[in-house]
Amino acid sequence: MKSFIKYYNEIKPLYQNKLDLTKKFQEIPDLFSRSVSKLIENIYREDKVDRKLIESYIEFDPDKEPYFKLKKELINFLDEDWTDSDLPSILEKMAKAAYDRYKHIIEDHDRTETFRME
Repeated sequence: MKSFIKYYNEIKPLYQNKLDLTKKFQEIPDLFSRSVSKLIENIYREDKVDRKLIESYIEFDPDKEPYFKLKKELINFLDEDWTDSDLPSILEKMAKAAYDRYKHIIEDHDRTETFRME
């Protein structure tokens, strides 16, 4: 089984920092897809990956675990790395972090709106 954790560890601090600084829940899907694309770019090298295309194949889905969806084209590109590596669990970690921030912003916004009504 292949492991891509070293690539995840390279992008994790910046990804987490950007998530922490995000103030609008609408920004989280783009941040998630850009970060996953960056991870894939690091794994497969920039010259083999079209970052914008990869970003379009990744969707953050806060309504249902594992909180993301990949288009078939990306799964086909990843091939056996998708079925025989830790890549799915890495993306799950990234999506869970994005979901946690998303949920925090939504709940904080709801609280702020409640206080404004008084």
